[in-house]
Amino acid sequence: MALAGKLEVLTINASVTNGGESKPGDPVGHVGLLLPPSLGGVLTNLALMLLGRITVNLNYTVAESSLRSSIEQCGITTIITSKNFLERMPVLAQLGGLILLENIVPTISAGDKLLALLKARLLPKQFLCKRKGFTADSVATVIFSSCSSGDPKGVMLSHHNIMSNVEALRMVFRVSAADNVCSALPFFHSLGFTGSLWFPLVSGFSAAYHPDPMDGEKLAQMVRENKTTILLATPTFLLAYLRRAKREDFVSLRVVITGAEKLKAKVADFFEERFGIRPMEGYGTTELAPVIALSLPDVEVDGVRQHGSKEGSVGHPIPGVVIKVVDPDSGAELKAGEAGLILVKGPNVMVGYLGRPDKTAEVIKDGWYVTGDIGVLDDDGFIRITDRLRRFSKIGGEMVPHGVV
Repeated sequence: MALAGKLEVLTINASVTNGGESKPGDPVGHVGLLLPPSLGGVLTNLALMLLGRITVNLNYTVAESSLRSSIEQCGITTIITSKNFLERMPVLAQLGGLILLENIVPTISAGDKLLALLKARLLPKQFLCKRKGFTADSVATVIFSSCSSGDPKGVMLSHHNIMSNVEALRMVFRVSAADNVCSALPFFHSLGFTGSLWFPLVSGFSAAYHPDPMDGEKLAQMVRENKTTILLATPTFLLAYLRRAKREDFVSLRVVITGAEKLKAKVADFFEERFGIRPMEGYGTTELAPVIALSLPDVEVDGVRQHGSKEGSVGHPIPGVVIKVVDPDSGAELKAGEAGLILVKGPNVMVGYLGRPDKTAEVIKDGWYVTGDIGVLDDDGFIRITDRLRRFSKIGGEMVPHGVV
């Protein structure tokens, strides 16, 4: 809260300096963040959210043209970053409107911190987060999709979108205060934003972050020291852990979830053989905040066993999310076991693409999000992704993959 107070003044001043007109309590709009997954990144996102700002965690790994396109699309005049971070990526120092955390922290006095603590402990939450015109469907953040053309699409996610995903994760993972999540996923990645930032923050368990996802040795050390129970990663990250981690580093883990790319059975087998826990594959997209489906460990209660995973699948839809498979041409719903286009409906469906109602209309039809993925929903409700629609052609009534041709 102390940081929020300082950022409110700085963001307003920055907006006025760049030609805007604002006063305390008014929304300044989109505020950019150039911060790695870290305590500073978490606190800044939280502070800006309390102020009613729309956070935009900028992707610092893309081409400069794509980064500048994201800034221009949002009309960003203020970017919160860190001197240490800019020293690692000096090209980013050329951007305008930069505010350094190192310059803010010394201005927060002990009295500011004490006052913030008292407010947080004693005041009702509506007094802490009360903002004019706020609703659960207000846009909370904009996350830009990766794009090599220099014109990425900004995915607008509401508070409701994010919280619905968090609530579903809380149900399937059955978390408690004893849990700890470890992740090196950046906050410009939707799973990093929802799963490793807001999921632990609003659920009351701890989190550990590291800015370098390929530093397998350091990540393993963090898992061991924090007794991490939930590990979020990509299959590529798992390969780094296989090279540098020891079996005893991961003994506390109860679930390992991967996303963003296909988890090959060979990688999962090696990981399970090495560490005694099998990584599970999830399915999601930024437009859905992001989780659609998850594979989970089997559960047995009173002799009744429920399977949470199946080889080759990405699991079941998470609570509150509905999936159907349709014919790509007619839109008719297909039977279980038939391959077709995957559509998703639920409270996690995005508000839309920033400034692109045409693109929004292409992917959201009657409340259903058109994933563009070809897949199968089997009799047990498991989802198997086979390919992308653009890599298929319909020939003689059959969906033929281009790779086969």
